[in-house]
Amino acid sequence: MQQAIDLIKSSNNILILTHKDPDGDAVGSVLGLAQALKDMGKKAACFSKDAVPKVFEFLPEFSIIKDKIIPARYDLIILLDCALFSRTGLGDISEIAPFFDNLLIIDHHPEKETECDKRENCIFIIDQKASSTAVLVYDLLKKMNVNIAKNIANCFLTGIFTDTGGFQHSNTDSRSLAAAAELMKKGSRVDKIAKNIFSGKSVPAIRLWGMALNRIETNPQTNMAVSYISKKDIADLGAKEEDLAGLVNVINTISDAKFSLLLTEGENNKIKGSLRSEEYKGIDVSRIARSLGGGGHKLASGFELEGDLENNVAKINKMILKARE
Repeated sequence: MQQAIDLIKSSNNILILTHKDPDGDAVGSVLGLAQALKDMGKKAACFSKDAVPKVFEFLPEFSIIKDKIIPARYDLIILLDCALFSRTGLGDISEIAPFFDNLLIIDHHPEKETECDKRENCIFIIDQKASSTAVLVYDLLKKMNVNIAKNIANCFLTGIFTDTGGFQHSNTDSRSLAAAAELMKKGSRVDKIAKNIFSGKSVPAIRLWGMALNRIETNPQTNMAVSYISKKDIADLGAKEEDLAGLVNVINTISDAKFSLLLTEGENNKIKGSLRSEEYKGIDVSRIARSLGGGGHKLASGFELEGDLENNVAKINKMILKARE
């Protein structure tokens, strides 16, 4: 932690990266850290290969996360909510940072390998027990005695709120709740965050959820509840892929299922899989995700495969059945 603090203090031109398909924790961590760095008088550029879901538009400085950045030299790159450049979706980091002096990784996912295994001048803070990356970044800034203004508090509380499932998942611990309480004292409102994330869905989004819920099937061999959405479904309803955020958690509420899977057909012949479970169900979905080339947490993981839904749903079921053996 002290090495990370020293790195940040000695750096002036900083690039912040996160994983592709950024979620609330990734977005909140990036925005909160970037605004804190700017308040410290530092330059902070933010990059995400995929567009930030519009559900997070309520966060301050939402638009500073860019999908294109002019290549430059940076004193420091900070990799948030993932530990490998490959998870950012960049083919090569040199596309936007041909030269950089140091790398700092802050993450809470269980990773067998990090970018620090490949290069020097790299420091990592990885705490698998932390509920979110937002908690780790918040702790780091507190140790630096950085003033956490209301706008920054909103970002970090959003990260904590989303990665704990609105403080309903088993990763909701005293550390998360204590941080949330401190952030609320600084002016952040958890009720407003909940309203922005869970409310205000469009008619196409509700219809898309209805379609997916109507397709749910349970597999007695794997004890899995599964549903799927195709590109055509999204287009026909006038919806967006981001409208599916949170749906897999609803599927996971089925009482006779040990875990849930939502398959989404994306662009460029890709199938995205989102896996969820609960502590009491006794299933480590990260093990399943890793067997399919993905990763994540014990109770919330994901993977991506090439192909189309029509020809791969049965194949994915077989792969998951093998992973459960």
